[in-house]
Amino acid sequence: MLACPQCDLLHRGDPPAPCSMQVCTRCGAVLGRTGSLGLEAVLALHVAALILLLTALAFPLLSLRMHGTLRVISIPGCVGILAGLGWPWLSAILLTTVILGPLVQLGGTALLLLRILHRRQDAWTARAFRVLEEIQRWDMVEVFLLGVIVSYAKLSQTATMVPGPALYALGGCIVVTAVAVATLEPRTVWDASGPGAAGAGPAALPLDGAGPRSARQAALQACATCGQLAPIAAQGPCPRCGASLHSRKPDSLGRTWALLVTSAILYLPANALPVTRVLNLGKAHEDTILSGVLYFLRTGSWPLALLIFVASVLVPLVKFVVLTFLLLSVRYRSRWRPRQRARLYRLTEAVGRWSMVDIFAITITVALMHMGSMASVVPRPGAMAFALMVVATLLAARSFDPRLVWDTQEPEHA
Repeated sequence: MLACPQCDLLHRGDPPAPCSMQVCTRCGAVLGRTGSLGLEAVLALHVAALILLLTALAFPLLSLRMHGTLRVISIPGCVGILAGLGWPWLSAILLTTVILGPLVQLGGTALLLLRILHRRQDAWTARAFRVLEEIQRWDMVEVFLLGVIVSYAKLSQTATMVPGPALYALGGCIVVTAVAVATLEPRTVWDASGPGAAGAGPAALPLDGAGPRSARQAALQACATCGQLAPIAAQGPCPRCGASLHSRKPDSLGRTWALLVTSAILYLPANALPVTRVLNLGKAHEDTILSGVLYFLRTGSWPLALLIFVASVLVPLVKFVVLTFLLLSVRYRSRWRPRQRARLYRLTEAVGRWSMVDIFAITITVALMHMGSMASVVPRPGAMAFALMVVATLLAARSFDPRLVWDTQEPEHA
């Protein structure tokens, strides 16, 4: 058996047929998918993505020629420039989400798959995969590439820009990684790493003739990481992956409210304060996020203006509204359209990371426009407030437990 991580409904645990996916019968969440590729092909895809990422880190990313000066940057070079300019937090974001995180995730997953193929997995295989799954949530290579495109479009208005080999390698890495992630069914790794639950068929599982039930109704709790079922009275770590066992996330509402209020407080300075200070031939001016949107509108690049406005202004605002609505609906035990509320939560969780595109565009612009008094761009306090706001909204979405939406549908837990 397996329990839906979004609504806690019990289902039979056999994997779906090849080239298909299993969907929860109550909330519509994807429980598992099976591609046409075997573990050997998935391993090859992870190795190929790792090689492309290493290539992107080894070669130049962009070149800029302005006022007779040539600037060539690489991704690791951006990290060093930002740290040298006294902005270690920007450097840390770039280092963890674009370099170290993806390297560890791709390389670690490839090693685990290799061990599973050679039948060498042990108790630590599931624990290592749990760490890799958490790292993957903060992998933002595709968001970084979009930030590079935004920076390229903006700087090409005033300077000569030339894409380097790393840009093409990075694009290839994103495509191959997407295929690798889509074809790797985590349940395959979990089942090969330790005890799992078994059943037959994708239909909801009736227990004791009472019809479909949640895990909590059946006195069970599912590990939030690997889905391993255990008695609801069980304490301590999950027997398979080592994560803490809880029927529901501890203090989910309180932590989500705290993070949501924090992000809402940061939203105002993030949009009101300047995010960069630009110096060009002795003339200085400061830009906010909205002034960047207006710049692209004036230059005719309305798709980029729309992109920045949606990702940096609209998406955080929508997340505030949606999470507040979900928190209030759970607080007042609303029974209104739980399936639609579950979809809203999944959408909010999926799009939140794209708000980081403006931060990555700033890092690229700062690294390229580092020419002293002739031309330079430096981050301003608004950029720090914006980055903290995005992180807080991501953590708020992660701390909310969507199973609380469905608890009011169960009379014995009303």
